[in-house]
Amino acid sequence: MPIEIRELQIKAAIGSSNSNPSSQTSKPAELDRMKQEIVKEVTENVLRMIQLKLER
Repeated sequence: MPIEIRELQIKAAIGSSNSNPSSQTSKPAELDRMKQEIVKEVTENVLRMIQLKLER
C-alpha cells in the first residue's frame, strides 16, 4: 500500500555546540548580508529546478 506524504517539516540548528553564546551574536548588517545570500542561493536553486523541469 503506497504512502503519500503531504507535508514535510525540516528543522535545523546552525552553529557548533562547543562555542560560547556571546560569540554567536552578529551585527544587524552581517545578518542582513547573510539573509540576502541565502535568498539568492535559494532563488538560484529554484530557478535551476524549474529550468530542468521545462527541459524534460
